[in-house]
Amino acid sequence: MKRIILFLSLCLILAQPAAAFNLEELLPDLISKGFDRILESQADNMYDMIGVNSSNAQPAVSTLMAQKNDFLSNPMVQKQKNFTSFWFFVFYIIFLLAGGIGVMKESASFDTMGNASGSWRNKYFEIAIIAPLVWAFYLYGLQWLFSLESILAKSAFLESMNFVSYSPDNSMAYLLRALSFVSLMIIFYFRYLVVGIISAYFLLFAAAGFFPWTRSFAMTIFTYGAVMLFSRFLMCLILLGGTGLMSGLPYPLNESLLLYYVISSGAILAGVACILYPLLASFGNQIKYLMVGKFLFAKGK
Repeated sequence: MKRIILFLSLCLILAQPAAAFNLEELLPDLISKGFDRILESQADNMYDMIGVNSSNAQPAVSTLMAQKNDFLSNPMVQKQKNFTSFWFFVFYIIFLLAGGIGVMKESASFDTMGNASGSWRNKYFEIAIIAPLVWAFYLYGLQWLFSLESILAKSAFLESMNFVSYSPDNSMAYLLRALSFVSLMIIFYFRYLVVGIISAYFLLFAAAGFFPWTRSFAMTIFTYGAVMLFSRFLMCLILLGGTGLMSGLPYPLNESLLLYYVISSGAILAGVACILYPLLASFGNQIKYLMVGKFLFAKGK
């Protein structure tokens, strides 16, 4: 509809006598305004994708940056407690039986009447004692972690808000702000999804840690959950440090919207890196093994 109105307006203008207007001045102005409308329209479309508009986008992002972690109050998480508890108990019994056989075999292989402490024997009794404690107190432990992250993130974000406040004064700034806000909200939605799923099925992932062949998988899942949980705090620290440094710069850098967008982009990149943590960690391990292999090969020569 906007494009039709713009087209009809252009036709009416062109139908006027040449003396009524200066074509060389009018056309560039019309093109510029049309381009501005396109940028603003794309920004509004991005806001619509995440269910907000330009007026409440900043409050929505601020709420996500500072709100309390409510993963455990999610109905899905509450519904899965009995399901995961049951299977945790089943896998625990399987672990006790299968692991006990392994302990007896390990003990019988020594000449000290089974009194020697083998590597699996120590791990077996360690898991056998700790697992019931995990089952009994895992919700309290998760709630403590969630509360700690909430306090850290909220304090850092509230401090960063004291440094810079801005509003877009042109279409390009309006589009850049939309890109920043939408990217931040997508990262927070993904964070909520990952941490929520791990919270719901925490006991199943913990049960995977009972057995040697699935223990590395369980550790990867828990590490990823911790990274995603504290990704918000990391992003708040970048905003806090970046805006703090920005406020100490001379004018006009201390009021530069472009510099603020660079700081926001740094926070967004940190969030993306946290999302891609499993891939980055795997790639880093491959590089580490490659370097160690080269070192051993060179030393062997």
